[in-house]
Amino acid sequence: MQYANFKSLSFAGLFLLIGLSASAQSGAVRVEIANVQQDVAALAQQMKVLRLEMEALQRENQRLRSQVQAAQSNPALKNQMASLSQAVAKLRQEYQTADRVQREQIIGDVTRQIEAWGKETNQVLQALNQSMAAEPSISIPQQFSEDYPKTGVSYEVRSGDTLSGIARAQGSTIKWIQNANKIANPARDLQVGQTIFIPLKK
Repeated sequence: MQYANFKSLSFAGLFLLIGLSASAQSGAVRVEIANVQQDVAALAQQMKVLRLEMEALQRENQRLRSQVQAAQSNPALKNQMASLSQAVAKLRQEYQTADRVQREQIIGDVTRQIEAWGKETNQVLQALNQSMAAEPSISIPQQFSEDYPKTGVSYEVRSGDTLSGIARAQGSTIKWIQNANKIANPARDLQVGQTIFIPLKK
């Protein structure tokens, strides 16, 4: 009898615990549902605000379009825009013309200046040539010495000969050959085919 009572009490406690657990879970679910419902309500409110703002923007856009269409259909405004376009085109053309004229003027000025400098340079060169031609040529007399051997050999100048080369080949000296043949300037006085005297010591 006692065991039966204990058993019935145990089953009753178990059902009570299950009921409490189910009740607790049901309460948590109700809280979650309430939170979700609040979030949905807040989103719905935000959507209403956005919809109102979109409608206001659409009305403003329509108003601006109407103003633009009215301005475009206004004859006075059209005439003003046409006049402004013509004025801009005229200013652009005048600027291009002025720029071209200015460039041509600068090029002309530079060309004239270069020509003037060229004339002045030619005049200076001509004056220098005339002054150089008018100057008398001053010849410095060459002093020749008789201090060279009076014995030696004759030599015919050939192409490519130089006074130093002849003196070295013949065993003489440049000074002796110059004094013996009165050669003041070897580049001028030493001619191909010319016969000169080569002084040599005995």
